[in-house]
Amino acid sequence: MRCAHRSAPVVLLLLLALLPLLLTCTTGCAVLYQLAYGDGPTVPPKFSALKGKRVAVVCIMNSSAYGDGEVSMVLSDQVGRLLSQRGDKIDVVRPDEVSDWMDTNDWDESNFVDVGRGVKADMVVGIEVAAFSIHESKTLLKGRANVTTTVYDVAKGTEVFRTTDHDHSFPTSHAIPVVSTDWRSFERMYIGVLAEHIAKNFYEYSLVEDFARDGAAYAH
Repeated sequence: MRCAHRSAPVVLLLLLALLPLLLTCTTGCAVLYQLAYGDGPTVPPKFSALKGKRVAVVCIMNSSAYGDGEVSMVLSDQVGRLLSQRGDKIDVVRPDEVSDWMDTNDWDESNFVDVGRGVKADMVVGIEVAAFSIHESKTLLKGRANVTTTVYDVAKGTEVFRTTDHDHSFPTSHAIPVVSTDWRSFERMYIGVLAEHIAKNFYEYSLVEDFARDGAAYAH
């Protein structure tokens, strides 16, 4: 009992020192987790067969889902960049090469394998955005998307992987007041978050990254 009594002030001081971290919600949780476990356990890729392959990333968006056609282009570019940087020996086809082929061949967004054959890719990561929004209300921002990600084996002409996020959201806990950031900045942030979420299907990453995701929105 005497030992526990002596350690009580130390525990209290430690809690007071960590209080600012705890008050930052998700960010604080991520920091505490990292302090306790380092980088922590890793999450394996859901689909690892992109290794050593030439991969084209193609994103299409329901025209009624969001008015800005640039979103799909930025999303595919960022997913491709992440696969190239963090994937295991993934050779990503340059975005301009993919878009040039689609423009030249008047691609009708119906067959991802055709794009893969056109740019001499081994695999195609097809991203289909059925819904996309960043406005929770006139005064609140919250990213939401309905996205299906499919991988096609070009040589076989078949689908080899598929996953659907019916309601991906960011931040997950609550919305951000418009006064804290302009909607364009938030839009860019959410596209980056969504791109990372999609790309993580194909490479190993630290679990700490999932804890820290929402903290980026509050710190912005």
